[in-house]
Amino acid sequence: MGNLTPLPGQGCQHHIGDRCFYEERLNPGYSQVWRCRVFSRWESAFDDFLARAESFGVEQDAVPDLWQRQFERMARDVFDCEQYVYCHGEEAPACIHASDGLCIQAMPECKGRCRHYEVEIKQEDNR
Repeated sequence: MGNLTPLPGQGCQHHIGDRCFYEERLNPGYSQVWRCRVFSRWESAFDDFLARAESFGVEQDAVPDLWQRQFERMARDVFDCEQYVYCHGEEAPACIHASDGLCIQAMPECKGRCRHYEVEIKQEDNR
């Protein structure tokens, strides 16, 4: 008997960029390893910023403007991610591998059609 070759996972609703999102869809946000490093860093910086603003008694009206200035400086910094690939026209962090706060490259590779294979149903565009 010959070797078995798995079928591609394309067409599966859990298949994105040759990666399997099945586990993430079962437990969204559970695995911190799959989170985008840039988003995680920004979230941490925002939490630290809010804690400092509260400690210093900053007026609530001033917080959005102060955060906007700090975020603009932070977003200009070099991203701490070896996987980062700029994607023109996308929202920050504008990485080709970022999807809903996750890093596609950090997700497990799709091994082909498996017991979790579910056909992706595309919605008709009713215009």
